[in-house]
Amino acid sequence: MIGAKDKSESRRAFLRAGVAVGGGLLLDFSLPGVLHARASASSSPTTLNAFVQISNDGAVTIMSKNPEIGQGIKTMLPMLIAEELDVDWADVRIEQALSEPDKYGAQFAGGSRATPLNWEALRRVGAAGRQMLISAAAQSWSVPVSECGTASGKVVHAPTKRSLSYGRLASKAATLPAPDPAQVPLKDPKNFRIIGKSHPGIDSPLVVTGKPLFGIDVTVPGMLHAVFVKSPVFGGTAVKAKHR
Repeated sequence: MIGAKDKSESRRAFLRAGVAVGGGLLLDFSLPGVLHARASASSSPTTLNAFVQISNDGAVTIMSKNPEIGQGIKTMLPMLIAEELDVDWADVRIEQALSEPDKYGAQFAGGSRATPLNWEALRRVGAAGRQMLISAAAQSWSVPVSECGTASGKVVHAPTKRSLSYGRLASKAATLPAPDPAQVPLKDPKNFRIIGKSHPGIDSPLVVTGKPLFGIDVTVPGMLHAVFVKSPVFGGTAVKAKHR
Protein backbone atom coordinates (compact mmCIF):
# COMPACT_ATOMS: atom_id res chain seq x y z
CA MET A 1 0.00 0.00 0.00
CA ILE A 2 1.06 3.62 -0.53
CA GLY A 3 1.29 5.39 2.80
CA ALA A 4 0.11 8.90 3.59
CA LYS A 5 3.59 10.31 3.11
CA ASP A 6 3.85 8.76 -0.35
CA LYS A 7 0.54 10.32 -1.35
CA SER A 8 1.49 13.75 -0.07
CA GLU A 9 4.74 13.70 -2.01
CA SER A 10 3.32 12.24 -5.23
CA ARG A 11 3.16 15.69 -6.86
CA ARG A 12 6.34 17.09 -5.35
CA ALA A 13 9.42 16.79 -7.49
CA PHE A 14 12.31 18.85 -8.76
CA LEU A 15 13.82 19.30 -12.18
CA ARG A 16 17.21 20.62 -13.14
CA ALA A 17 18.73 21.25 -16.53
CA GLY A 18 22.30 21.27 -17.70
CA VAL A 19 24.50 20.89 -20.72
CA ALA A 20 25.11 17.35 -21.88
CA VAL A 21 28.43 15.94 -23.00
CA GLY A 22 29.33 17.70 -26.24
CA GLY A 23 26.45 20.14 -25.87
CA GLY A 24 22.71 19.61 -25.82
CA LEU A 25 20.08 19.37 -23.12
CA LEU A 26 20.35 17.17 -20.03
CA LEU A 27 17.29 16.86 -17.79
CA ASP A 28 17.67 15.49 -14.28
CA PHE A 29 14.42 14.86 -12.43
CA SER A 30 14.25 14.17 -8.71
CA LEU A 31 11.28 11.92 -8.07
CA PRO A 32 9.26 11.82 -4.83
CA GLY A 33 11.44 10.53 -2.02
CA VAL A 34 14.57 12.24 -3.41
CA LEU A 35 13.92 15.72 -2.10
CA HIS A 36 17.23 17.28 -1.12
CA ALA A 37 20.01 19.57 -2.31
CA ARG A 38 20.26 17.89 -5.70
CA ALA A 39 17.42 20.12 -6.85
CA SER A 40 19.72 23.12 -7.06
CA ALA A 41 22.99 21.40 -7.91
CA SER A 42 24.55 21.80 -11.33
CA SER A 43 24.56 18.91 -13.77
CA SER A 44 27.82 17.12 -14.38
CA PRO A 45 28.92 17.42 -18.01
CA THR A 46 30.71 14.08 -17.90
CA THR A 47 28.14 11.81 -16.25
CA LEU A 48 24.89 10.66 -17.79
CA ASN A 49 22.78 11.05 -14.67
CA ALA A 50 19.50 12.25 -16.15
CA PHE A 51 16.32 10.85 -17.59
CA VAL A 52 16.51 12.76 -20.85
CA GLN A 53 19.40 13.79 -23.04
CA ILE A 54 18.94 15.61 -26.31
CA SER A 55 22.11 16.13 -28.27
CA ASN A 56 22.76 18.89 -30.77
CA ASP A 57 22.29 16.45 -33.63
CA GLY A 58 18.77 15.66 -32.42
CA ALA A 59 19.43 12.27 -30.86
CA VAL A 60 17.09 11.65 -27.90
CA THR A 61 18.23 9.27 -25.17
CA ILE A 62 15.86 8.32 -22.35
CA MET A 63 16.91 6.42 -19.26
CA SER A 64 14.70 3.60 -18.00
CA LYS A 65 14.90 3.70 -14.21
CA ASN A 66 13.48 0.34 -13.08
CA PRO A 67 14.90 -3.15 -13.52
CA GLU A 68 13.53 -5.11 -16.44
CA ILE A 69 12.52 -8.68 -15.52
CA GLY A 70 10.41 -9.48 -18.54
CA GLN A 71 7.43 -7.24 -17.79
CA GLY A 72 8.30 -4.69 -20.48
CA ILE A 73 9.02 -1.85 -18.09
CA LYS A 74 12.24 -0.85 -19.83
CA THR A 75 10.11 0.04 -22.83
CA MET A 76 7.03 1.39 -21.04
CA LEU A 77 8.59 3.94 -18.68
CA PRO A 78 10.47 5.80 -21.45
CA MET A 79 7.22 5.84 -23.44
CA LEU A 80 5.70 8.10 -20.77
CA ILE A 81 8.53 10.61 -21.13
CA ALA A 82 8.65 10.45 -24.92
CA GLU A 83 4.91 11.05 -25.22
CA GLU A 84 4.97 14.32 -23.31
CA LEU A 85 8.29 15.41 -24.79
CA ASP A 86 6.55 15.04 -28.16
CA VAL A 87 9.16 13.12 -30.09
CA ASP A 88 8.73 10.27 -32.53
CA TRP A 89 9.21 6.90 -30.85
CA ALA A 90 11.43 5.78 -33.72
CA ASP A 91 13.90 8.54 -32.81
CA VAL A 92 14.22 7.50 -29.15
CA ARG A 93 17.13 5.51 -27.80
CA ILE A 94 16.72 3.81 -24.41
CA GLU A 95 19.41 3.10 -21.84
CA GLN A 96 19.01 1.09 -18.65
CA ALA A 97 19.76 3.18 -15.57
CA LEU A 98 22.07 1.78 -12.93
CA SER A 99 20.77 1.28 -9.42
CA GLU A 100 21.09 4.84 -8.13
CA PRO A 101 18.01 5.70 -6.05
CA ASP A 102 19.49 9.07 -5.09
CA LYS A 103 19.13 10.06 -8.75
CA TYR A 104 16.06 8.15 -9.90
CA GLY A 105 13.95 7.54 -6.82
CA ALA A 106 12.70 4.06 -5.96
CA GLN A 107 13.98 1.44 -8.40
CA PHE A 108 12.40 -1.98 -7.95
CA ALA A 109 10.35 -4.62 -9.72
CA GLY A 110 7.37 -6.32 -8.12
CA GLY A 111 3.76 -5.77 -7.23
CA SER A 112 2.84 -4.30 -10.62
CA ARG A 113 3.45 -0.83 -9.19
CA ALA A 114 5.84 0.68 -11.76
CA THR A 115 3.10 2.13 -13.94
CA PRO A 116 0.90 3.72 -11.26
CA LEU A 117 3.87 5.05 -9.27
CA ASN A 118 5.58 6.62 -12.29
CA TRP A 119 2.61 7.43 -14.54
CA GLU A 120 2.38 11.13 -13.75
CA ALA A 121 5.93 11.82 -12.54
CA LEU A 122 7.64 10.60 -15.71
CA ARG A 123 5.09 12.26 -17.95
CA ARG A 124 6.00 15.50 -16.21
CA VAL A 125 9.67 14.89 -16.99
CA GLY A 126 8.82 14.93 -20.69
CA ALA A 127 6.36 17.81 -20.40
CA ALA A 128 8.89 19.98 -18.58
CA GLY A 129 11.52 19.28 -21.22
CA ARG A 130 9.04 20.17 -23.94
CA GLN A 131 8.22 23.44 -22.18
CA MET A 132 11.91 24.39 -22.02
CA LEU A 133 12.37 23.71 -25.72
CA ILE A 134 9.33 25.84 -26.55
CA SER A 135 10.70 28.68 -24.41
CA ALA A 136 14.06 28.44 -26.18
CA ALA A 137 12.39 28.69 -29.58
CA ALA A 138 10.18 31.58 -28.50
CA GLN A 139 13.24 33.51 -27.33
CA SER A 140 15.07 32.76 -30.57
CA TRP A 141 12.16 34.12 -32.61
CA SER A 142 11.23 36.90 -30.14
CA VAL A 143 7.63 35.69 -30.08
CA PRO A 144 5.24 34.78 -27.25
CA VAL A 145 5.49 31.24 -25.91
CA SER A 146 1.73 30.93 -26.41
CA GLU A 147 2.20 31.09 -30.18
CA CYS A 148 4.47 28.05 -30.22
CA GLY A 149 3.69 24.36 -30.22
CA THR A 150 5.51 21.11 -30.89
CA ALA A 151 5.31 18.22 -33.32
CA SER A 152 7.58 15.22 -33.80
CA GLY A 153 10.73 16.61 -32.24
CA LYS A 154 10.48 20.22 -33.35
CA VAL A 155 8.97 23.49 -32.14
CA VAL A 156 6.61 25.22 -34.55
CA HIS A 157 5.57 28.89 -34.62
CA ALA A 158 2.04 28.65 -35.97
CA PRO A 159 1.58 32.25 -37.26
CA THR A 160 4.71 32.17 -39.44
CA LYS A 161 5.00 28.40 -39.86
CA ARG A 162 8.64 28.53 -38.82
CA SER A 163 10.10 25.52 -37.07
CA LEU A 164 13.26 24.52 -35.21
CA SER A 165 14.33 20.99 -34.37
CA TYR A 166 14.92 19.96 -30.77
CA GLY A 167 18.54 19.34 -31.70
CA ARG A 168 19.06 22.96 -32.72
CA LEU A 169 17.32 24.19 -29.56
CA ALA A 170 18.88 21.79 -27.07
CA SER A 171 21.89 23.88 -26.01
CA LYS A 172 19.83 27.03 -25.59
CA ALA A 173 17.14 25.17 -23.66
CA ALA A 174 19.80 23.85 -21.29
CA THR A 175 20.60 27.42 -20.19
CA LEU A 176 16.99 28.22 -19.21
CA PRO A 177 15.53 27.80 -15.72
CA ALA A 178 13.78 24.47 -15.34
CA PRO A 179 10.02 24.82 -14.84
CA ASP A 180 8.16 23.43 -11.86
CA PRO A 181 7.10 19.96 -13.04
CA ALA A 182 3.87 20.20 -11.07
CA GLN A 183 2.83 23.24 -13.10
CA VAL A 184 3.55 22.11 -16.67
CA PRO A 185 0.51 21.11 -18.74
CA LEU A 186 0.11 17.47 -19.73
CA LYS A 187 -1.34 16.16 -22.97
CA ASP A 188 -4.99 15.30 -23.31
CA PRO A 189 -5.07 11.48 -23.64
CA LYS A 190 -6.95 11.84 -26.92
CA ASN A 191 -3.76 13.27 -28.39
CA PHE A 192 -1.49 10.41 -27.32
CA ARG A 193 0.67 9.08 -30.15
CA ILE A 194 2.89 6.71 -28.12
CA ILE A 195 1.07 5.81 -24.92
CA GLY A 196 -1.60 3.20 -25.57
CA LYS A 197 0.00 2.03 -28.79
CA SER A 198 1.72 -1.31 -29.26
CA HIS A 199 5.52 -1.10 -29.39
CA PRO A 200 7.96 -4.03 -29.48
CA GLY A 201 10.02 -4.56 -26.36
CA ILE A 202 13.29 -2.69 -26.72
CA ASP A 203 15.30 -5.79 -25.71
CA SER A 204 13.16 -8.42 -27.43
CA PRO A 205 15.58 -9.06 -30.34
CA LEU A 206 18.44 -9.52 -27.86
CA VAL A 207 16.43 -11.83 -25.59
CA VAL A 208 15.37 -14.20 -28.37
CA THR A 209 18.98 -14.48 -29.53
CA GLY A 210 20.28 -15.15 -26.01
CA LYS A 211 22.52 -12.09 -25.76
CA PRO A 212 21.56 -10.52 -22.41
CA LEU A 213 23.18 -11.83 -19.22
CA PHE A 214 20.57 -12.88 -16.68
CA GLY A 215 20.98 -13.54 -12.99
CA ILE A 216 20.78 -17.30 -13.55
CA ASP A 217 23.77 -17.03 -15.92
CA VAL A 218 26.12 -15.66 -13.25
CA THR A 219 28.71 -17.99 -11.75
CA VAL A 220 31.38 -17.35 -9.14
CA PRO A 221 34.10 -19.66 -7.80
CA GLY A 222 32.76 -22.22 -5.34
CA MET A 223 29.16 -21.22 -5.93
CA LEU A 224 26.50 -23.68 -4.75
CA HIS A 225 22.94 -24.06 -5.95
CA ALA A 226 19.96 -24.58 -3.66
CA VAL A 227 16.51 -25.91 -4.50
CA PHE A 228 13.27 -26.29 -2.57
CA VAL A 229 12.03 -29.82 -2.00
CA LYS A 230 8.28 -30.13 -1.77
CA SER A 231 6.79 -32.62 0.66
CA PRO A 232 4.95 -35.45 -1.11
CA VAL A 233 2.15 -35.23 1.45
CA PHE A 234 0.12 -32.33 2.83
CA GLY A 235 1.49 -31.04 6.14
CA GLY A 236 4.68 -33.05 5.88
CA THR A 237 7.81 -31.91 7.72
CA ALA A 238 11.50 -32.57 7.15
CA VAL A 239 12.88 -35.37 9.32
CA LYS A 240 16.47 -35.10 8.22
CA ALA A 241 18.61 -32.37 6.69
CA LYS A 242 20.86 -33.46 3.86
CA HIS A 243 24.26 -31.76 3.63
CA ARG A 244 26.80 -31.95 0.89
